[in-house]
Amino acid sequence: MKFIKRHVSLIFPMVAILLGLEFFIVFDRTTKNYEESLKESYAMLVVATEEMSIDDFQSWDKRVFKVAEIEKSKIIDRVDNTFKDALKSNLDEQMPNFYSIKLNSYLNNRALEQVKQNFLKDDKITRVETFDTLHRSNYGLFSFIKFAFGTFILFMTIIGFFLIVKQMEVWNFLHSQRMKVMDIFGASLFLRSKILINMAFVDAILSAILASGVFYLIQNSWVKGSNIAILQDNVTKLFFFNDILLLCVASIVIVMIAVFLVVINVKEE
Repeated sequence: MKFIKRHVSLIFPMVAILLGLEFFIVFDRTTKNYEESLKESYAMLVVATEEMSIDDFQSWDKRVFKVAEIEKSKIIDRVDNTFKDALKSNLDEQMPNFYSIKLNSYLNNRALEQVKQNFLKDDKITRVETFDTLHRSNYGLFSFIKFAFGTFILFMTIIGFFLIVKQMEVWNFLHSQRMKVMDIFGASLFLRSKILINMAFVDAILSAILASGVFYLIQNSWVKGSNIAILQDNVTKLFFFNDILLLCVASIVIVMIAVFLVVINVKEE
């Protein structure tokens, strides 16, 4: 029973850290897809006195990805469907050219304003509409969610790491007599700490396997039965088998750092 409690005290915070790491990885994958959808749905409106091509727009800003000219007839029809054909013809000749501009990434408000100012340097462009109110609302909400989630994961990782260090100190205390005897016989610091390293290594691997198992169950049980659209669309990206290796490496690095800090602290004392 003591053996189980001793190892659970390290495995539990380690699994919490790895779950936080995997949640962050999954969140990053899904939000990248969401950013792509936002990029595809967002477009700037540019009004120009002359016809322009995508090369003309890219000469002012390389972030231009796609340019589509809006037919003047559609704009006239939206203004008033009662126009006679002759009047429509005159309007068509006098109206400027309208372009829908798509960018190669979903930009923040400052970068979006920079694109706008770059376009306005061209004498042929008379107006640029960025629809900044809607864009600012979407981007602000999206950025806040990413920041809040990242902050929560960071604090959880810090707390979990300190719990792991405390458990290492307990292990070091339990084996202190053996380590002192080895020190008397001239054993190196690595040999004296070998038992801590072995225990930490085994628990790190077990923690990675447990965390991976939790996400595998989430992917194949809860998410597939949920009605959350963004998760349903990205269900295959919630967990990759390569993540097991990533979690193993991360857990080993974390526990080895904890062992090093404890051993060095004891040596200095």
